[in-house]
Amino acid sequence: MELIEAASAEFERVVRQLPVDSWDLPTPSEVSVRELVEHVVVGNRFTAMLLAGVGRDEARGRLGGDQLGDDPVAAVVESALRQRDGFAAAAPGQILDGPKGDISAEEFLRFRLIDLVVHAWDLLRAAGQDETLDPQIVAGLLELVEPHVDEILAFGAYGDGPSGTLPPDADPQLRLLDMFGRRP
Repeated sequence: MELIEAASAEFERVVRQLPVDSWDLPTPSEVSVRELVEHVVVGNRFTAMLLAGVGRDEARGRLGGDQLGDDPVAAVVESALRQRDGFAAAAPGQILDGPKGDISAEEFLRFRLIDLVVHAWDLLRAAGQDETLDPQIVAGLLELVEPHVDEILAFGAYGDGPSGTLPPDADPQLRLLDMFGRRP
């Protein structure tokens, strides 16, 4: 649970520092900053519902309309807490009615961590901010996902995958971002 808390805090940090004039800017995810923040909030809330036993169709039905309201930071914080609590309460080996079929809570945690961390970088890039992510979070996520990268990429939600062009001594953040189709 430590990594989901840290990754959520990192995403929140990035959202808090976004300049007020950046919300309509395009991101590397090909949506606006606001749309990407909403995507993560929806993902957090969707995950919390799945972990509570709500089926995917019902969960999707509950997530219509604007999910950020007038206070995007509050939406990020609230949704991250719900997601964290959902993962903390998950039974060992729990299977979820995931977005593309059954998936273990453990596998889904990896997807959510990637979303939080990689999309935090997307927001920093879009807003022209310092793109440095917390090195401990990056290292923890890289260690968690590297052994599973092929199955994660098969999910079809993370861009073009690794470029195959990084030097062996590339720093961890660059390796993580490249793994999920980002070319800083």
